Amino acid sequence: MESYKEILERMKREYTERSGSRPEDVSDIGIRLQVMAGEVYRLQARTDWLLRQAFPQTAGGERLDMHGMERGIKRRGREKARGSLTFSRYVPVSFDLVIPKGTICASSGEAVEYETTEEAVLRAGSVTVSVPAAAVLEGSGGNAAPGYINTLITEVNGINYVTNPKAFSGGTDPEPDEDYRKRILAGIGRLEGFGSPGYFEGIALEHEGVRSAQAGVAGSVVTVYVWGDGAAVPADAIAALQEEISGRCPIGVTAEVKSASTKKIAVGASLKMREGVDYSAVSASLASAVKAWLGRRSVGESVYMADIQRLIMDTEPGVGRVTFVDSSRDHEGALGVVPAAGMVVFSEAA
Repeated sequence: MESYKEILERMKREYTERSGSRPEDVSDIGIRLQVMAGEVYRLQARTDWLLRQAFPQTAGGERLDMHGMERGIKRRGREKARGSLTFSRYVPVSFDLVIPKGTICASSGEAVEYETTEEAVLRAGSVTVSVPAAAVLEGSGGNAAPGYINTLITEVNGINYVTNPKAFSGGTDPEPDEDYRKRILAGIGRLEGFGSPGYFEGIALEHEGVRSAQAGVAGSVVTVYVWGDGAAVPADAIAALQEEISGRCPIGVTAEVKSASTKKIAVGASLKMREGVDYSAVSASLASAVKAWLGRRSVGESVYMADIQRLIMDTEPGVGRVTFVDSSRDHEGALGVVPAAGMVVFSEAA
């Protein structure tokens, strides 16, 4: 697209060729040309924007949502992290203690709050009770490691302390354009004829809690393997998906939904740093970047050490050479298997 200056200069040249004199910027003609050049530039910019929005490869925002909806692919929104809280006493009591729905607890670090989603009762003679709970606010900030939640905000008479024995997960931020675009393009490229593997994968991917899916066919039986956001899809979500898929199967076809299995990918390498770059200052962040990248892999996806090498060098330009140990091997994608981060160990090359 032409810039404003290029348009104005082109108009001045044309005027000069036709009139025999070049217009001054402060003259009536000069001012008219400047105004017209501005309007032409705005028109070109708007046309260029419309052209970008016409294709899912370049559209953004609400227009990208429209392309997704044409394929039945909805942008993933913000979700609350969910898990369970265990309320405890030091000694049992002789009566029932009620823990109200909406009881607020928090983490000690960043003070993220969580609330119980059901009423629960600590029975007489017991010292612990587990209650379903969710983060108060939506987003990935609510995901919490085991033991991270340890503070009672809402006082509950008779309860001494609270914790989360298992992780809180499922909290997600709004899906960025680029991630959403990849899903749309994958949907366009996926064969989704009625009853095909792509047909079942498409149903699964639109289900809450499912981030990737892969379908395999054996005779009249279709097995759909699903995986969540860095973790297995909860059992209740798998059951709901199973019910939906069973109701949408072609006649004579049986579909079964299973959680994908994981394959730990070990990464070990020596890093040769460029002159002046401190290895100790970047090694931890590189390990985190590799683990995060592995955590975003999909069911059936392959992992190649060449991709990890590129990731390392793109993340830290101070790395001059990456040499993998023999145990770091490529993983060829397998049906129902999602790559996951195993041991990630770096050392500095001499």
